[in-house]
Amino acid sequence: MKNILMIIAAIVLSGCQSTSKLSINPTPGDATRLIVNISNVTSEEGQLLVMIHDNSADYHADLNINDPKAQHFLKKVVAPVAPNTVVVFENIPAGKYAINVIHDKDADGELDRMIFPFLGMPSEPYALSNNIYDHFSKGDFDDALVELQAPSSQIDLTLGTHLSKVTGL
Repeated sequence: MKNILMIIAAIVLSGCQSTSKLSINPTPGDATRLIVNISNVTSEEGQLLVMIHDNSADYHADLNINDPKAQHFLKKVVAPVAPNTVVVFENIPAGKYAINVIHDKDADGELDRMIFPFLGMPSEPYALSNNIYDHFSKGDFDDALVELQAPSSQIDLTLGTHLSKVTGL
């Protein structure tokens, strides 16, 4: 009986965050200029990691940006400019994408996480498209999707620590 319950729990939990390497955009759209306006940049230390995802598996992977296994539809590493940083991508096919930004203050290529007092909670500022967040995870890929339309689209993202997003402070 115990084994059956464990198998049922594994099946239920595996369905909670399904991922796929398939692009959400089956056919490429017209070339689009994407302007990513990042606000609430509180310092100019480190680097900003700007990543565009067209599939849920890469969106949820959270690998170091320098890891050869890390896949992004597009990515840029830029110097932060306080209080706002603008990042421009040219010739992106129109379609749906999830965008995330990490203020990598220690320039190690990844989002740092707390050990104490909140194990696993992100400790560096980040932002996700549609300014989504989830208390216990990165948030759902589908909720982060934004539609880019030719010839130009702008996305406004607000950086914040996970603690500030949860508490509203």
